[in-house]
Amino acid sequence: MVKTIAEQYPSMSDANRDDGGKYTATVSDEEILAAIDQASAPVVTAADLEEALPIGRRAIRERLLDLREQGRVDRKKVGGRAVVWWHVSREDADSSDEEGFEDDPLFDLPTFSGGASDVSSNVDEYVAEAIAGKAKQEK
Repeated sequence: MVKTIAEQYPSMSDANRDDGGKYTATVSDEEILAAIDQASAPVVTAADLEEALPIGRRAIRERLLDLREQGRVDRKKVGGRAVVWWHVSREDADSSDEEGFEDDPLFDLPTFSGGASDVSSNVDEYVAEAIAGKAKQEK
């Protein structure tokens, strides 16, 4: 007997769907913003919010992107794949430039990133070169 998707994945049941079959939010935007505001640091990661809210990291990232489009939160990449998020107040939204809070001293702190790099976009090439170099050394 073949199981339906809903039977295989109970978290994807119809309980969280509207009449059109679209998933409905189990956590409101206000609850996400409150979790950001209540954090012990001025910025949070999706992992921080995952600990505070009853939804997964992927759903949190999607919701944060939606909130960013609405101008309610902003973000900054702080190294590698790390991204921090913060709640944007009306005054901040009106006075900040397009990218956010570049003048904030928090973002002048050193990161664990090696700086600007093309490694992630050229990783296949680098691995191939390393393998070819190793093969030459073994001969």
